[in-house]
Order: sequence, then structure tokens, then C-alpha cells
Amino acid sequence: MPFTYTTRRGKTYYLHTGPKRGGGTQHYVSTDPERSVAEAVPDGFEIHETPNGQVYLRRAKRALIRPDELALVNAELSKHQTSQHCYLAEVNGKEIVIHEGATHIETLRAINIRFSESGLEDYAARNAQYTAVMRFVLQDEAKRIFRPERYCFRGSVEDWISIGEPAELHKLVSKFFKHLGRDSIDDLY
Repeated sequence: MPFTYTTRRGKTYYLHTGPKRGGGTQHYVSTDPERSVAEAVPDGFEIHETPNGQVYLRRAKRALIRPDELALVNAELSKHQTSQHCYLAEVNGKEIVIHEGATHIETLRAINIRFSESGLEDYAARNAQYTAVMRFVLQDEAKRIFRPERYCFRGSVEDWISIGEPAELHKLVSKFFKHLGRDSIDDLY
């Protein structure tokens, strides 16, 4: 049975195999079902989907973030979802990166001819464009201490800046998530 992957946006990708330049076999993903489709992800690799829906095959990374930590972040993020903003958490090595998506729901409401109100909000959330706004970087693997940072969009900085002292994840989440989607996030440093 051919291996397929369906994104959050409902797009189906196929894992293909083909010859490498110089010999050997390469694996890659595409939306074309006609090429030779692999039956499984090769050992040591994983399919990764970015918050904006790009899909690719990458080497599997050692899990430094525990499933319960990601579950805590996702549970708290679900409390901050609005019709204007949606959020996704992505694990990247030793970081939990929070992405904010702009749904543009008001524009979609003005031109909507296809969806019910709930269908429109679901469509807007699935197709939002995401930007990384906050992250928690694992500092101490034994004590599970994280360093909070936010992305600074000022032209002179354009980088991650520290917004507080390292602490346990549950304390950081309750302290900083209330700023998501608000102008007060720019006052954190």
C-alpha cells in the first residue's frame, strides 16, 4: 500500500523514491500520485509538516521535549484561540515554538458565498499563515527548566529576545500566554 500523508489543510502528499544523481536511491514528497510511490518512510526519517503546510522528509530527531510538555502547551493554546488568531506549537529540537496565525476572518466573511459561519472559521484556521512569536528553550534537561523568548520584529533586532527568567514550563505558560494576540507582547523583554 503506498504511503500518503494528509496535511492539516487537507492536501495529500505521496512519498516517492527515485534514483539519486551519482547512484543510490532518494526519497522525497510531492502531490503527484503518478510517480513511483514508496510503501513506508525509510528508517531514521520522518515526515514533517511546518505550521504553514510545507511537507518534507527529514532525518528523525531525538525527542528532547516530552509529550506531556507539548500537551500542556497545546491545552493552554486552545484557550487562546479566537476567530482572529489561531495558534500552533511546534517542537524543534530543544525548543517549543509558538506560531500565531492570522485568519483574516473579517475579509473572508465579506466575500463568503460557500461556507456556514462555523465552516468559514474552520476554513480560516486551516489556511491561516503562521508566524513564530514565542518559544520556550529547554535549558536544563534534568530539572526541565525552560528559557522564555519572543520574536522581536523591530528592524534593528529581528531576532529572538529573552523575556524572563528560566523556569518550569507550566509557570512560563501561565505567565506569558495571556499576551498572545495582544499588543502587550511587545512590552515583554
